[in-house]
Amino acid sequence: MLLFFLLSNSLLAQDEQIVTDEHYLEDQLYISLSYQQLMNLPDEISQTGFSYSLSLGFIKDLPLNSERNRGLALGLGYNLNVHYFNVDDIGLVEDDGTVKNNKVALSMIEMPIEFRFRNSSPVKYKFWRFYPGIKLSYSFYDSNNIKQSEDFDVSEVIQINDFQYGVSLSAGYNNWNFYTYYGISTLFNESESYPNEIEANEIKLGIIFYLL
Repeated sequence: MLLFFLLSNSLLAQDEQIVTDEHYLEDQLYISLSYQQLMNLPDEISQTGFSYSLSLGFIKDLPLNSERNRGLALGLGYNLNVHYFNVDDIGLVEDDGTVKNNKVALSMIEMPIEFRFRNSSPVKYKFWRFYPGIKLSYSFYDSNNIKQSEDFDVSEVIQINDFQYGVSLSAGYNNWNFYTYYGISTLFNESESYPNEIEANEIKLGIIFYLL
């Protein structure tokens, strides 16, 4: 009788847990680290070094079905975007030696929007996920220079497009997930010193962690 009583209480507790968690949400913190490549650069601008992107933020899950394994998610986060490249034959940098370092570092506010497909449940915390989406970003601060014989402000050559957007995909199992992003908008605007159009698009490949 005692064993039956204990088993009954255990089963009831499990049922209560499932009922209690019936309206669970995948509200999550995210952290991503990516290698990034600039595409469609003109001949006089070439990418060098290891360009990287670091993002972190919070994303809100909005289930779209009763099983809660389909959803829409809206997020807000911070992104550090760092590009290394060479600028050649533009005429603003004197040809007195090899350019040592070209760098653009962007501090950005980002808003990811994800369509979520997963096989999670109220009591299943390790699951497969497939999250295609879009990402909107705004650069509120940028640091950029070309170091040759002396510091040179690269904004005299190129100007950053403050508002950027593109498509993204996160897919994987549990906390470890593959991440990719393709920028639809261009990274640079035209400048007075270099009026030629620079249609440089970003491609990012890396990993993203989702934390409950």
